[in-house]
Amino acid sequence: MARVAFIGTGLLGSGMVEAMCGRGDTVTVWNRTANKARALEAFGATVALTPEEAVRSAERVHLALPDDPIVDAMLERIAPRLAADAVVIDHTTTAPAATSTRVVNAARRGVRFVHAPVFMSPQMCRDAAGLMVVAGPKAVFDLVRPSLEKMTGEVWYVGERPDLAAAYKIFGNALLFVITAGIADVLAMAKSVGVPPQDAAGLFSKFKVGSVVAARAEKIARGDFAATFELTMARKDIRLMIEAAGQEPLAVLPAIAKRMDEAIANGHGKDDLGAMAAQSVSPR
Repeated sequence: MARVAFIGTGLLGSGMVEAMCGRGDTVTVWNRTANKARALEAFGATVALTPEEAVRSAERVHLALPDDPIVDAMLERIAPRLAADAVVIDHTTTAPAATSTRVVNAARRGVRFVHAPVFMSPQMCRDAAGLMVVAGPKAVFDLVRPSLEKMTGEVWYVGERPDLAAAYKIFGNALLFVITAGIADVLAMAKSVGVPPQDAAGLFSKFKVGSVVAARAEKIARGDFAATFELTMARKDIRLMIEAAGQEPLAVLPAIAKRMDEAIANGHGKDDLGAMAAQSVSPR
């Protein structure tokens, strides 16, 4: 049984701790809101009064915290109390630049540290499903890889560049947010034209838009703007969408229309709609 400390028992942290306890790990938890930590006693976790107490004798110290300043402050608190063989694994969604600095500073003070953000819901944390992206020194990653593989469906080690997992995490969240905003606009159109929201959402059980994301992203990333959906025709469709929404508020369609207009003005009207990204993928 591994001796584990877990700092930050919100939705994701709690799910991870429940799964760790179920696998037989000895888990000590701390959370700023004590009630969230105490709820995990029912699963076998021990609640510490302070983060310093939680990490004492732990082989692995997991962090799942709100943001960069809190991670930095927590590392400052716990670093002097870490066991000599401890590895700190940070699951927090953090800024790439701040993460890079954090990894360098941790190495300087002798703290073994990797950044391991996740694409996992709380239930996926309980079920050990989803994706964990890890960046940091390979020797440190190799020490904890078997444990991380028990926590998720796939562990993707992206290398020693310290900010890369942080970058991939915000890339993924960006697309998730855009998709969610797109759903909001679909439902706004549906309301305006009198289609029940459940019926409108049902379209996507037939039209599998998620299946085209990887192929379209790869095509755009290599600067291939050969038209499969001409930008001028896509811009016409955006007009139809905005008109269909009527007075309903829209989250992203007007911004997309503006970006299309700019790309058309720059000579991309006959190119694929992916030419909206032409400026982003062109060499500096």
